Amino acid sequence: MARVRTEEKRDEIVKIAAELFEKHGFERCSMAALSERLGGSKATLYGYFSSKEDLLRAVLDCEVAKDADHVIRDFPAKEDLRESLILLGTAYLNKRMSPLPLANFRMVANQPAGSTMGKDFYLNIIRPNFQRLANKLEELMDQGKLRRADPEVAMMHWKGLCDWDFFEQRLLGAIEGPDPVVVKNVATLAADAFLKLYGVEEKAEPKKAASAKSSPR
Repeated sequence: MARVRTEEKRDEIVKIAAELFEKHGFERCSMAALSERLGGSKATLYGYFSSKEDLLRAVLDCEVAKDADHVIRDFPAKEDLRESLILLGTAYLNKRMSPLPLANFRMVANQPAGSTMGKDFYLNIIRPNFQRLANKLEELMDQGKLRRADPEVAMMHWKGLCDWDFFEQRLLGAIEGPDPVVVKNVATLAADAFLKLYGVEEKAEPKKAASAKSSPR
């Protein structure tokens, strides 16, 4: 009897794989260990994913896309653009310094020479989300809420203003994780600097001329 594959089962495999990869590392997790945790056979696992590398790609896609979709879809989340940029920067920094993205980066970076996984990860997962943010910024330019400029350059400027050296510190163990106060401060500074570069001046409303009745004699 042919096995029926379901999205629910696939999602369960990806979720458990993400947990095990984060806990033990990609190299130390075998397909046998994954199938044992799932309570099934390796044949079932290979029915969904042709290799452990294929499974890792699914984990990366799920984790990055899920969080980025929520954050970028809702931007700008507030009527006030500055406040929206602060929320966006805070969410970006908190996610970038959290354990799972860090573990994912290490797994991809540790692939052997000749592996295309890192390139695939950037081109198919990371890059499209940055492009979505650039598209959002272009929409704001079309609405007159940001100065007209190359939206991709503006997006990269925003990213650079937020990044500082947090990822390097976190990757090398110089900091334990995101400090809420520091993150909020950096996201605020980044928003203010970005608006100095790309913000538009609000036009003051013209003063109404005094009526004849109210004019002093």
